[in-house]
This record gives sequence, C-alpha cells and structure tokens, in this order.
Amino acid sequence: MTRVEALGYLGLRVKSLDDWEVFATEVLGMTASRQEIDGEGALVLRMDERAHRITLRTGDDELDYVGWQVSGPDALDEVAAALDEAGVAWKDDPELAELRGVRRLLTCRDPAGYALEFHYGPTMTQQPFVSATGARFVTRTPDGADTGLGHVVVVCDNVEETIEFYQRVLGFKLSDHIIPVPGMLLTFLHTNPRHHSLAVAPIHGAGPGGINHFMVEVDDLDVVGRALDKVHRRKIRQLATLGRHTNDKMLSFYVQSPSGFGVEYGTDGLLIDEKTWSVVTYDASAYWGHVFDPA
Repeated sequence: MTRVEALGYLGLRVKSLDDWEVFATEVLGMTASRQEIDGEGALVLRMDERAHRITLRTGDDELDYVGWQVSGPDALDEVAAALDEAGVAWKDDPELAELRGVRRLLTCRDPAGYALEFHYGPTMTQQPFVSATGARFVTRTPDGADTGLGHVVVVCDNVEETIEFYQRVLGFKLSDHIIPVPGMLLTFLHTNPRHHSLAVAPIHGAGPGGINHFMVEVDDLDVVGRALDKVHRRKIRQLATLGRHTNDKMLSFYVQSPSGFGVEYGTDGLLIDEKTWSVVTYDASAYWGHVFDPA
C-alpha cells in the first residue's frame, strides 16, 4: 500500500538566494517571492497553483528537507502508525505545519539521515501561476491525478537500508533499475503514475552524498529548448546534453544549479499503469544523448 501520494515540496539551503532567484525565474520559468520564514529570509518558488513548491534559505548548498504529501488525515495517521511499527522516531509539529502552509505535518529522518516532512492540506493560492518563460509545469496527469513537484535523486552509503525503508515502511513501489556503469545500481521508486518521485544512488568513488538532482517537467518541448538556449547564452554549466532516458522516457537536459547540484529539465515523461507494469533493469540511462560533463 502506497502511503505517500506525491513529492509535495523541497527545502534547500543555498549560499546565494540572489543567484537562485535569477536561475529559477529566468531559466526554469518558475515564479519567486522573498519571504521571512521562522525569522530567516527565504526565497519561495512556485510552479503551479500551490503557494510554494521549493523553499530556499541561506546555508551550505544542501538538501534541507523533503516534503512528502499524503491524501488526508487518515493517510497521515497511517504513516505515523507505520513509523511506530518500524521503530522510527517522529514528531507531530503544528508550528512547522503553519510555517509550511499545510494542515498537519509529521517529521522524521530516513535511514540516510534526510529530513522528511509528511503532510496533507497544502495551501492553494488565489493568485494564478504565470511563468515569464511560458512554462507550464506538469504536476498532474491528464485525468487529474496528483503527480507532485517532479522527482528527487539522493545519494547515500546505505542504499539497501534506505530503499527498504521507503518500500516497506512507506509503501513506495519499485519502478525499475539502471546500471549506468558496471557495478553501480540506481533504484527508482514511485508513489503515483509519475515514473519515479524518488531515486536512490550509492556514493560513487570519491563522490559526495546528498542531493544529486531534482527534476521538473514542462508540457512543451519548445520550452525545454528555450531553457537550453538560455543555459548556453548565460554560460551556465550543462551537466548532461539533451537526451531521452531509457526508463522514464523523459526528454531532458541537466544543468548545474547555483548550488552545484543538478536540475533536470524535461518533458514527455512516462506515466506508469500499475495493471501492466513490470520491473526491469536497464544497462544504460539513455537511448541517445545525455552525455554527462560535455566539453
């Protein structure tokens, strides 16, 4: 049973709110507002009718928290019960719920140490979302099912334990695996028809843990192309060329955010039909393109 509905929001700690404001609005096509949250200046990003999807506060360029949305109070109680059964400490935090603009919120940490916020009842704003770049972000299926912000990929050194937590305790479902290089296995998990809302990767060589990238999806290839043109014109580092993934079929490119980790920007992602889905392992991450660290 999938207890989580979708990736609701992300919190990031970043060294430069100013750089992120330019990047998020002029390249990604989100809207941004400056707010004070819990006594700190913050940059709040919108991409649909939600009051916020990504909140950035000053810090060390790292993942601050991941907000996992559930359908309502009963589902949140089920998460709490599952955490209890698994012996995972959690906190019901009304003050934090008010700060996040949700009805109720539980916090815990996953086995990799990432802060999780399970919530329901996010605030919808009367002010319509209008992107300066014409971007229309995909956060629902054509028939209205919530697919969330996109996906997030985290890197850790206890991959099996972390994946077991998301599957056994929270009910995430396995989508598939990719072996991008020999000996390295990436695992993709879904909670709704979006191919994956979470992927977990092992630490590779001397690479760091933490967030590898997050992905946002738009509904128009031309918007992706115009964003890529801006990346080139502004001489922002492109982490991977335009390409199409093998597993989720996303047509996308990867760009380095002002914090150093990646943002995947794409379109035409695959929706999973649970009735016909079966798990496979791909021997490459892309059918074409996605050349990483292009010269």
